[in-house]
Amino acid sequence: MASALPYRRNHGPQSRHSAATLPVHNALQRGPKGAFHTMRHLLPATLLLLTTVTAQSVLPPFDATYQIADLGQVSGVNSYGGTAFVPGTPNVLLVTSYPNTQIRAVPLTRNGQGQITGSLTTTVVATIGGSDGGLAFGPNNVLFATWYGPNRLSQLLPGSAVTNRVDDLTPLGVGGSVGGCTFVPAGLPGAGRCKVGSYSSNQVHDLPLTADGSGTFTPGTAGPGAQLQGGIEGLVYVPNGAPLIGGRLLVVEWGTGNIAAYQIDAIGDPIPSTRQVVVGAAFGAGGGAVDPITGDILFLSGSGRILALRNGAACGTFTAYGVATPGALGTPTIGASGCSRIGQTIQVSTTGPQNGIGLLALGSFPTNAVWNGLTVLQSLNATVINILGPTGQNSLALPIPVNPSLGNSRVYLQTAFLDASTASGFSASAGLDILIR
Repeated sequence: MASALPYRRNHGPQSRHSAATLPVHNALQRGPKGAFHTMRHLLPATLLLLTTVTAQSVLPPFDATYQIADLGQVSGVNSYGGTAFVPGTPNVLLVTSYPNTQIRAVPLTRNGQGQITGSLTTTVVATIGGSDGGLAFGPNNVLFATWYGPNRLSQLLPGSAVTNRVDDLTPLGVGGSVGGCTFVPAGLPGAGRCKVGSYSSNQVHDLPLTADGSGTFTPGTAGPGAQLQGGIEGLVYVPNGAPLIGGRLLVVEWGTGNIAAYQIDAIGDPIPSTRQVVVGAAFGAGGGAVDPITGDILFLSGSGRILALRNGAACGTFTAYGVATPGALGTPTIGASGCSRIGQTIQVSTTGPQNGIGLLALGSFPTNAVWNGLTVLQSLNATVINILGPTGQNSLALPIPVNPSLGNSRVYLQTAFLDASTASGFSASAGLDILIR
């Protein structure tokens, strides 16, 4: 990579604050009202502290219609890059990952509804000089690929295992270095036009193409370009008819980790003032492609995993795990209800001794540690006071912050109460695994 270009390829998930245990002794002194207040206001912040890995999430208002699904690792691939469906072969996806020089064919698996569920072993079908987030079939099924660093555009004829043409984009007006490329699909304004995005200058350019007599195409001077933001990588046009985002251009912002939607003008260029973030915390995502069977939009992520943006809102799940620790005062329980999705509110319910005094503990991962007969089922990253009423019950409304880093993440809960009959002095519930969408 040329030293003059921005060094971005080792950029990983943005750092997270380490989880910390919240103070509980002051809440114990305040009594039931203070305890409830502490839980209500500290738990949403605690959820953010417990996010230790990068996750991606569809943001409001799009989350009521779409979900982002992780379809698993692509064999032989460990980085982001370009994606393209082979024309007429909807069960084969081509990928090329930065900085690899191979184009791989990825056989896809589907369920009974036609949705892609994963991938099988890949094979190398072609080699190119370099790669990035652009991989797209153009006129006459010529395959176009972007090359980050030298700022080039490669072309491969149908069936070719090597590059048939390479052009330098700098003299054509594409500044810095290219990110992704795509073609405007039929049915949208500007159908058939070639678009290239400059990662360095955050511009999407219209690139004219002229047949060169050899089956490939000579690119002309790039249009002035629409000025966007975020470090442009993948470019995907959404077919007409898709809810909320139909007919728009999705732009993967490699620098910010967002996937944003733009309305387009008469030649298919994005209109900068119309930007709306659809997916957040998609750090390291590359190019995308539309599934010709379902309309799902696939992206190759920074770790070489396939992400699918698909129609159908989803809530997370609540799953009990582990064994409870009973006491003479009974066996505590914990459960939750509602839609576990960012921006939503769930109800966390606990039961235990009448007027019981105890703790609600949250962890970023599950455990199975035994201390004086007490089974601890989560990592104790944070604890808050939990005081029950005369009926031995408590219910807490827990808002899930609108923070994309919480999407597809998990938090583990457990509650315990003072019980002098046990060796540890506590009885405890089983664990509760909460998946947040």
